[in-house]
Amino acid sequence: MKQSDGLNPFSNLRDKLRGMTPREIAAESLLRGRRRLMRAARRLLDHPNRTRVGDEELIRALDGKRLADVAASFRRADHVQLTAGLDDLTETAEAIKQLHPESIERTTREAGDILAHRIPVFDDDYELGPLIDWHADPATGVRWPVTHFSRVHFVRAEDSDVRRVWELNRLHHLTTLGRAYVLTGDEQYARELIAQFTSWCAANPPRYGVNWSVAMEAGIRAVNLVAAFQMCRASRLMTDEVVALVLKCLLAHGRFISENIEYSHRATSNHYLSDLIGLLAIGATAPEFNESRKWMSYAARALIEEMHKQVLADGVDYEGTTNYHRLVLEIFTLHFTLGDRMGLEFPPSYRERLKAMFDFVLHYLKPDGTAPAIGDSDDGTLWKFTRQKAADHSHLLSLGAAIFDDPSFKRTYVDEEAVWWFGAREAPASSSLGKAPTGSKAFSVSQVFIQREGPLYAIIDCGDHGARGRGSHAHSDALSIEVFAYDRTFLRDPGTYLYTGNERLRNLFRSTESHNTVRVDGRDISLISRGSLFSLGPNVTPKVNSWESTPERDVLDAEHDGYANLAEPVIHRRIVTFEKREGYWVIEDIFTGSGSHQFEFFFNFDAGLEVTIEEGRRVLARGEQSALAIVPMRDDLEATIVERWVSPSFGKRVRSSGIIYRVRKSVPFRLTVLLVPCRAGEEARIERTVALAATRSAV
Repeated sequence: MKQSDGLNPFSNLRDKLRGMTPREIAAESLLRGRRRLMRAARRLLDHPNRTRVGDEELIRALDGKRLADVAASFRRADHVQLTAGLDDLTETAEAIKQLHPESIERTTREAGDILAHRIPVFDDDYELGPLIDWHADPATGVRWPVTHFSRVHFVRAEDSDVRRVWELNRLHHLTTLGRAYVLTGDEQYARELIAQFTSWCAANPPRYGVNWSVAMEAGIRAVNLVAAFQMCRASRLMTDEVVALVLKCLLAHGRFISENIEYSHRATSNHYLSDLIGLLAIGATAPEFNESRKWMSYAARALIEEMHKQVLADGVDYEGTTNYHRLVLEIFTLHFTLGDRMGLEFPPSYRERLKAMFDFVLHYLKPDGTAPAIGDSDDGTLWKFTRQKAADHSHLLSLGAAIFDDPSFKRTYVDEEAVWWFGAREAPASSSLGKAPTGSKAFSVSQVFIQREGPLYAIIDCGDHGARGRGSHAHSDALSIEVFAYDRTFLRDPGTYLYTGNERLRNLFRSTESHNTVRVDGRDISLISRGSLFSLGPNVTPKVNSWESTPERDVLDAEHDGYANLAEPVIHRRIVTFEKREGYWVIEDIFTGSGSHQFEFFFNFDAGLEVTIEEGRRVLARGEQSALAIVPMRDDLEATIVERWVSPSFGKRVRSSGIIYRVRKSVPFRLTVLLVPCRAGEEARIERTVALAATRSAV
């Protein structure tokens, strides 16, 4: 975030400079200085009545081409479409009706809500009234002023979050209207698309207001605008005048992105990728602009460079969060598929790393197909050909299957998303599908480890702060574990809830106590400073001592130095053993260093579980069909059930429970805890497992 966010500028500057070389600092200072000068000049010269692209400016940008010819080209099927699924819309619609007959009713219901201005934002629907206020947080009604983009303050009021405003203005819902038009041919959907688009343009003069404050938002919005209007290109309502307004808007978006590109010598991120995919989409689908070739050339080249910079060798997005991995993978997938259809060349290493990104998804998805919430999660996605829950990343596997024809990515059905992306001919045929079994996997570069066998699953995060230690979306969660057993998640990461709307809750959700790891002397593993919503203190560098995976068991041995800065330093080492045959985990927490310390062991549960403390400090978390026992192998601990929160989607939180085991001990000190899952009615196996584990530890 920027100084204009209303946060502590000195803290932010200190965080940004940490870990940079003198050369990087000099280059970054020069870059930021130029940006400030450009924005200051814009601020002096701009006026809301003068920043819109006019008729004469559009004609100049078309380099003498007749608007009528350009509009006719835009409406033709042989015009460059964003995806193969948008080439032949009749064929795509027939394939969806055959493979997903329920989609007609679902899509028209969702589109009907949008006709009534009941707009989905994240996992909630909001009644926005006859005139949509594009500058207001739909949840709270708090409004951002239409001021110059260089003066926008992201923090406005308690519990009002700018991310909700941006989500509305990414215009994902316009693609729903486009889908409804393709599937039904009903002109009411095209009419509403044009009406809402016209309303948005009137309320959002370029470079004014919160919706022009970040180039990333313009990039993602441009992709959705192109997709929505390409879906409705055959409508009789797509007149030359409407196409002209679309072109003016896309031209303004392309220019804004190129002038405010979110590149940094410190570390690039999903923001920069969103900028680039926006430029690529505009350049490819509006090639008549005299700036399009430059935008497309720059974006295509830079995205190849960023694949090797932002995606680690094991296929994991280097920001270290599963949510942003999804967004980044969608961006690179569009880059690859659109570029491939346009004849762009990709090095083999790009293709290999793209495939590795899909492989990470394959392994991190839980047995129920949902994703763990490692790090920040703002539910960001490039577009929404179908409406999905925030934790549902399963459609990504269908995309990987279509690109690579890899049996491990194939599922028991063709996802509707894949048809919109690849068309009826290129989507994988249902007769060839059949999901291969997935086992344990070490992603050793990113230091994420997945232990799984049948219905049992755990993921352990041993990574640093992300972006090679400079990340902004990490949580204070070193060595935290998430556990799924049989039918549900038991131990989980809390998610994110809000970004800028409530600093106290923002920091609570990313704190050590909200994760399944250990706190020493009341200190977070990673320092959380007031006023720094998107940074943590000095990078914590977990070290993986060993990883071993056999048919009988998985053993992960790792440690971190987050408590090395205490007056009496402590190193936390955690060994997680998954006994596959018997179906339980052993967590050994080992502390070395000096002095006497207060240790707090946190186990935070998913919502909807009944949590009780049983005899001997044993904790039992019960679901409808299964349970998880937490069994400490010593009896001198203080056990407390505490209230917790989990965030299933951005802006939403629900109550849950957690358990804290507290003890004060001198180091060296060790605690062994068993995690024993069982199905309902099979609780007797807990005692047998505890006895077995005690026997093994005594040997």
